[in-house]
Amino acid sequence: MLIVDDDDGLRDALHLTLDEEYAVVDAAHGRTALSMVRSERIDLVLLDILMPDVDGLEILQELKALEPDLPVIMLTGVKTVRTTVAAMKLGASDYLTKPFQEEELRAAIRRALEQRTSRLSASVDRDRPGREAQRLRTHRLLLVGGNPGWRAALAVTLARATSVETTGALVDGLNRMLRFRPTCVVLNVGRSAGEAGLFLGALNAQLPACPVLVLSDDPYLGTAPVWETLNIRCVLRAPVRSGDLVSRIGELLPPGGSLSGPWPQLGESVSRTIDYLGSHFEADLTVDGIAEIIDISSSHLAHLFRSEIGMSVRDYLTRVRVTIAQDLLAHTDEKLESIAARLGFADTSHLAHVFQRITGNPPSAYRRSAS
Repeated sequence: MLIVDDDDGLRDALHLTLDEEYAVVDAAHGRTALSMVRSERIDLVLLDILMPDVDGLEILQELKALEPDLPVIMLTGVKTVRTTVAAMKLGASDYLTKPFQEEELRAAIRRALEQRTSRLSASVDRDRPGREAQRLRTHRLLLVGGNPGWRAALAVTLARATSVETTGALVDGLNRMLRFRPTCVVLNVGRSAGEAGLFLGALNAQLPACPVLVLSDDPYLGTAPVWETLNIRCVLRAPVRSGDLVSRIGELLPPGGSLSGPWPQLGESVSRTIDYLGSHFEADLTVDGIAEIIDISSSHLAHLFRSEIGMSVRDYLTRVRVTIAQDLLAHTDEKLESIAARLGFADTSHLAHVFQRITGNPPSAYRRSAS
């Protein structure tokens, strides 16, 4: 969701209201908003009408030219029949007058997204062959091995740009490889690469063009003949900063595939934050506390994180926890109470509520479908 308003206070207030439920980014100027829609996946826009650089109605017109199906909700401090009619003629989904109630805003957002879903669902059958071809052209990343926090943090970081699946077990990785048909694999085998040869051999037999990035301290995997035989493009020794790893993965993606969003470019502060969250996801974390550890102001960290990741630190941490919960539900018999406590949720009902909001399914249904 993209907020476009020159009022810093309103943008911050909308983040507080919406960050927990949506991935929210913002822009203070209309031209910046247009650039973001061109380069990122945006599902809905909250657009102010009165802005200093370009009138919101003009931005609405250009947005609709770029993305005809993109829902746009207009925001204004002064409601007139003339501007309302103009906005609706240009394709606005709704129109809210400031100050509006939180529930009024949420209801407008729900309506706009439901209308968009209905329009897209109506065209599913017509577009099925084209969508299947597009799926085959889209990059798909498989993360195998490593600890759950590492896999989850990397998966959430890259989710806007590419399809990502994760597994901790090499055997399950073989099954995922056959079903998911990845275009790139990241294999984290730590100090021991004994079983990695079986996985890499099977991957190379089934998908010989699929590049592999390996994280390992095993000297055997670091020799050039093995690289050439198993299509290993890069071997890195842990620990590797998330920013460096994301850049390396981006370099390995084969040409001819497409991304669903911009490939992340992580600066030092955001990279360190992701590394910290991936290893301390169960702790009672705050942006202020993380910023102190990273040695940066909390406001600057919040701004950098939204700019580079496309969501708030809190939303990112929540998604990392839910991704780990999915991993545990799919691959262990651990009880929901134990998972909730391990991941820093208040109780099972809190975990269930957040899990369903993000994944669309309750934990019990997810575990049954994954078994």
